[in-house]
Amino acid sequence: MARQVLHILGSAQQEGTGTCQIVRSLALDLDPERYQVHALFLGGAGPLLGNLGEAGIDAHAIDWQQGWRDPRGAMRFWRLLRQQWFDIVHIHFGGRAVIRLARAASNAKIVRHLHGRILEPEGLAPVRFRFEGVDAVVAVSQAVADQIENRDVEVIYAGVPVSAAAPPRVRPEAGLLIGTAGRLVKLKGIEFLLEAAAQLRPEFPSLQVEIAGSGPELEDLKVQVARLGLQEHVRFLGWMDDLSSTLRGWDVFVMPSLEEGFPTAALNAMAAGVPVVATTVGGVPELIEDGVNGLLVSPGDVAGLVAALELLLRQRDERLRMGEAGFERVRDHFSTKWMAAKFTQLYDRLFLAEGVAKPPV
Repeated sequence: MARQVLHILGSAQQEGTGTCQIVRSLALDLDPERYQVHALFLGGAGPLLGNLGEAGIDAHAIDWQQGWRDPRGAMRFWRLLRQQWFDIVHIHFGGRAVIRLARAASNAKIVRHLHGRILEPEGLAPVRFRFEGVDAVVAVSQAVADQIENRDVEVIYAGVPVSAAAPPRVRPEAGLLIGTAGRLVKLKGIEFLLEAAAQLRPEFPSLQVEIAGSGPELEDLKVQVARLGLQEHVRFLGWMDDLSSTLRGWDVFVMPSLEEGFPTAALNAMAAGVPVVATTVGGVPELIEDGVNGLLVSPGDVAGLVAALELLLRQRDERLRMGEAGFERVRDHFSTKWMAAKFTQLYDRLFLAEGVAKPPV
């Protein structure tokens, strides 16, 4: 009989896509005879609930985001854990209240999975994290792991589906096209990309920029586009559930973020064979080696961003070389199968102390 693993997630809206992608991939790549994946969103229902359901995952949503300040939400969480047996509760979202209640409501092993170095609403400075009452702590990068105090931490990188050979590129008929994807929030630094595009336009008059994503900065970014005179050069694509075909049409993927726990958007671009220009923040340098499989610039450095983009836009052979190197990096080290193997090893170790490494038959 397979062990039951409940993943605790936050928002079922679009901003939770990165974590949802990890859970979906685990459900598809873990051995179903050993581990069965379930999911619970604590931020209420949303489109990602259906996304997991389509993958065959037993997924539910409740509204509990205020910890102990919301006793009714806490009771809903308690009741769900008491209604079904889980061997592992894998927590991606939530603090001490979620951990303590999961411990009190079940005999499950508790895994805390940390995806970032900051508490986003409070600013950009990395904070120190402490986790008590859990059986294992996982970080998405070494940069994130370094912010966790007094714990043994295992780094397990996110994985993406990747083919044995680089997928074919789909190029526009003319011109150069750069793109970015993600939440439209200050943290993602999209304004720096727009400033760079304005400076590049005299040298590359046909340059086009596509921005896939949604968020609270959309209107401000549109105002900036108008101020820079880029109305005919920038397209906002909105949120896209599947970026694969869009990515293959970009000459360069740009990630101008001010902070990243681990850059899953860049990971997807590299899996599509697209060269990446990104910033030296968080876990980005753990994925991208500057000048080998991408180019790195300092966060907020518009001049550096312009120089990196100009190099790639002028040199088609260099774009192709870096795109191929990036694809090989993801294929060899960041596939979903690699990620699933690492989590299988972690889950197995949780039960070794009981003398049972594999689920009972």
